[in-house]
Order: sequence, then C-alpha cells, then structure tokens
Amino acid sequence: MTPEGGAVPVPLRTGDVLLLRARGPLAALTAWFGESRFDHVALVGRAGYLIETGPGGVVERALAERLADPELIEAQARRPLVAQRPLQDADRIAVLAHALSLRSPAFAGDPLAALGRAAALRDRALPDSAPLRAVLCEALLHAAGDNAGAMSASEFVYRCLAENPAQPRARLTPLLPAASPPALAFPELDWEALWRQVAPWLRAPRREALGMDAGGAIAAGLAAGPEQLEHAQALARQRLGLMERGNALLAHAGPRQPNPKCVRLRELEQSPSLQPLATLREPAA
Repeated sequence: MTPEGGAVPVPLRTGDVLLLRARGPLAALTAWFGESRFDHVALVGRAGYLIETGPGGVVERALAERLADPELIEAQARRPLVAQRPLQDADRIAVLAHALSLRSPAFAGDPLAALGRAAALRDRALPDSAPLRAVLCEALLHAAGDNAGAMSASEFVYRCLAENPAQPRARLTPLLPAASPPALAFPELDWEALWRQVAPWLRAPRREALGMDAGGAIAAGLAAGPEQLEHAQALARQRLGLMERGNALLAHAGPRQPNPKCVRLRELEQSPSLQPLATLREPAA
C-alpha cells in the first residue's frame, strides 16, 4: 500500500538509503544546520525493516510503519553504487551486518539530540535571536548529556557503508562532494510550536527547571545570550569529540576518509555514490 501523499512503490533492497523530512519547526531547524532540505537519513535493513538512529540509539522499525508516519513529509530512496553498479548481495549483507553491530551502546537519537549534534558540528551565521539561542542551548546540552557512542543519523549511515567487512576494506565508502553548499534561507519558526516539539525530549529534571507544563508550554519566554550559546557549543563539542569547528571538521580529516562524525546530510544527499531511486513519499500539493 502506498502511504498518503506517496508515489508508486519501488522494490527496496537491503543497504538502500532513505532521506527523510519530518513536519514542524524542529525538523526545519535541523535541516538548516545540515544544509539540506532533509533532516534525517536511514538505512533499509532486513526485509520490511528500516534501521535508523532514534530514541534509545540505533533501532529497527517496520518500513511500512515509518513511511505511514503522519509526521513524515517526504521520503526519497537512494541506491548505493560501487563503480557505477549497485551493491552485490554479499556487499549488502556486509552493510547490514555492520548496521546491526552498531545497535549498542544506547544513546539519545531523538530529534532534539539530532539538532544538538548538528548545531555542534557546524558554525552557521545565526539571526540575532535570544529565543533561538535558548532553543539551541537546550539542544546542545541535551546532546552533551549523551554517552560517547552517540551518533548522528548521517554518521550512522556513512559508517554502515564505509566500515563494513566487505573486501577490500572501505570499498563501499560513498564519495562525498567537495562543492560548497548553497546558502539556505533560515526557516521561519513558530516558537510555541517549536517548544512543544522540544519538550517531550527534554529529560524530566530539565523540564522542571525550565518550568514547563504538561503540554510543553513555558511559563515565561526563554532567552539566552551569545556567551551561553558558546559555552553550550563548547561543552557539546568536547563531549562528542568534535574539538574542531565548522567546515574545518570535514576538511581536517581529508577528502578521501572524512571523520564519520563530520558527515552531514548534505554530503549524503549530493553523493554521486547514492543513486536517486524513487520518491516514496512526497509533500502534499
């Protein structure tokens, strides 16, 4: 069955990559930091299942259930290529085996942590907005509170393709484009809606400290200064092992073998090694 707003179904194979875009301001902000219109990426696993970062770490979910999620706006499938050819069966098994090996340790793969990791990874020119800095501080501190094994969605998918046991080693590593990304416009944000999406992912002590009610509303508007944001960024970068800043993170590791933690959604979206396959769900007209 095709999800509402979806296109004609296409047979997916283990190892295929799905680029996903969710509804709402939290996803829009994460996508902006990732310099992509997508905010999440996942891997097709065993028949009928998807493997992705989510609450609790790397998890398996039914593919049909994921594509039918009413919060999902868009889903595009990409097929990994090696020497311009799709992966062989043995290669796809190797990718799956490595994906399953990354299911532990558990970490917060929720949307707020995703925003925090994206904000820690990239330096972006931000609007001078105290409410925006407050949201980013919460996301960064949320990500900083995670364990050292925490991964972004982009890191997880890249590692599945680059670090699997297929021989010779790293043969399936996707090529990443070196072109400068376009300057995406900063999204218009509904602050009340954004905090309602942030609230469920905050740890209980933090929600209490912020004075949030059961619906995620805040008694008084939150604001943060540049110094608070800089402190939160430094803490998150230290905790996540990202001591370099901005585009230097990717360049520092070299164009051939980038640090997986530095791979952003745009690199995967634009990779010539990931062939556009099908639109599985598209925005309603």
